[in-house]
Amino acid sequence: MCHDNNAECEGGCEMPTLTSELEVLIATTVWLVRNDWNIEAISVAGGHGLSTVYCQKEEIRKAFNAESVPFDKKMFKPRGPDIVARSHESIWKIECKGLGKGKASTHRTNFDRAVASAMSYFDTASTRLGLALANDYLWGYNFSERLPQALREATNLWVFLLEKGTIYLYEPTEEIPFPGAA
Repeated sequence: MCHDNNAECEGGCEMPTLTSELEVLIATTVWLVRNDWNIEAISVAGGHGLSTVYCQKEEIRKAFNAESVPFDKKMFKPRGPDIVARSHESIWKIECKGLGKGKASTHRTNFDRAVASAMSYFDTASTRLGLALANDYLWGYNFSERLPQALREATNLWVFLLEKGTIYLYEPTEEIPFPGAA
C-alpha cells in the first residue's frame, strides 16, 4: 500500500480491472525504451476517480524497476504530452488514453480530446505524434470513423495499442484493422 504524505491512497495503488491510462502509459514507455528511445518527460493525469499523482508515480517506479527501465523523478512534468521520448534528431510526443467506467458518450468525448491533444503537440518537423490507447476502446466502439487513416497519414500520427500486456504499433500509413485491432 503506498502512502501520500502519510495518508493512504484510495484503494491502494492497484490497477483497476479496465485498462487504465496509467497501464497504457507504462506499457508504451517500456516499449519505447526497449526500442532505443530515451524518455525525456512523463505527465500523469490527476482528477476525479484517479489515484493521486504520488500513487501513480509510485506505480510507474515499481513497474519501471520490474522491467529494468531507468527511472528518474525529474522526468515527471505537471503538464504537456503524457510521454516525450527522443532518439537522435527525432522526438515523439504521445497522448495516452485508458478506458474508464464512464458511459459510451464519455468514452467518445475522451477519445476525441485525446486525438485533439495529440495534434496540439506538433511543433517541429522532427516531431512524431503518437496516440497510445487501451485496445478496449476498439472492441466496443467504431473509432475508425473518428481516426481515419487519411487523418493519421496527413498528421503523421502513430497509434500504439495495448492489448493483454503487449504494445502493437501502427505507422500512419498502416491500416488499423478495426475493431479489436491487435
